[in-house]
Amino acid sequence: MARDFDDLVGGDDLEPEEELRLREVHDLLVQAGPPPDLPPALERLPDEPGEAQILTYPMLPKRRWAAAAVIAAALAVAAFGAGFLVGDRGASSSEAEAVHVVPMRGVSGALASIRLGKRDDVGNLPMEVVVTGLPTQPEGAYYTLYLTRDGKPRVPCGYFRMRDHTTTVHFTVPYELKKGEDWVVTYQPKGVHEPGRIVLTT
Repeated sequence: MARDFDDLVGGDDLEPEEELRLREVHDLLVQAGPPPDLPPALERLPDEPGEAQILTYPMLPKRRWAAAAVIAAALAVAAFGAGFLVGDRGASSSEAEAVHVVPMRGVSGALASIRLGKRDDVGNLPMEVVVTGLPTQPEGAYYTLYLTRDGKPRVPCGYFRMRDHTTTVHFTVPYELKKGEDWVVTYQPKGVHEPGRIVLTT
């Protein structure tokens, strides 16, 4: 039941303009009427514990739910594996353009591959060498890729150092490859410029 404006506010100590403004607000509130009743769901505070609502699906027993979870996990793993295989096929442009790939094996399980590209217009031969498993070298030491002639390292193709487990380097050589020539990688201690100990061979 709405109370009279004079009972709520009075009017003895109000300015005429302020009293008029308050009466207009009071009339609007009376026209709007009382607020609707609070829904039962909002009568309890959010942090008050209530009855848990558990959704059950009678069509799938517990064992089938477990099986469904296993199948979903297997499908996720299969999708990841398929994506990995598809992505791995486009490994690098140099691998896709390789004319010939020469594998290498070495000490303590070290491996390498030499990817030979197409010669350029002036006869230079591009090479991508990927080396895995060679130990890192101390300061001043390095590795050298040699072309062998008569079974011995004769022509240096390039030098590199191992920082990680796998290292990729690119060389360009101008010479022609002859039948019976192979490659080796030698370990060069600091200050040694002659071909050192062979650690990788084709």
